[in-house]
Amino acid sequence: MSAFSKDTVKTIAESLGIGNLKEDVAAALAQDVEYRIHEIVQEALKFMRHSKRSKLTVDDISNALRVRNVEPLYGFSSGEPYRFKRAVSNMHELYYVEDEEIDFDTILSKPLPKVPLDVTFTGWWGVSGRRKPAIAEESL
Repeated sequence: MSAFSKDTVKTIAESLGIGNLKEDVAAALAQDVEYRIHEIVQEALKFMRHSKRSKLTVDDISNALRVRNVEPLYGFSSGEPYRFKRAVSNMHELYYVEDEEIDFDTILSKPLPKVPLDVTFTGWWGVSGRRKPAIAEESL
């Protein structure tokens, strides 16, 4: 059994507005998607091994996508590992990351953060010639 079935491809096609996708086209697309993902994961594993790590990170996947000239992932970071949950429905398994539920009332009732201080500028003139600056500010 493959990771991407033709039913998955048909569902994605329907969500994009393509309703009459043929069975053989969906099967060919599912094989192609699985092959491409396999390539990206292999490339990401190379980044992981060269970094001397044993855990694959989102940065490894992003680097692998960049090497393949594919747009990298946006909005994902590898700060801590994700906890996947499993849902079973009609003999299909689905793994998902449970998002934290945010209550807007509690957010709106919190006090506002402090306003940052005004921006200040300091004027400084550089030294002409080749003499070494005498004070620390001049060496900037």
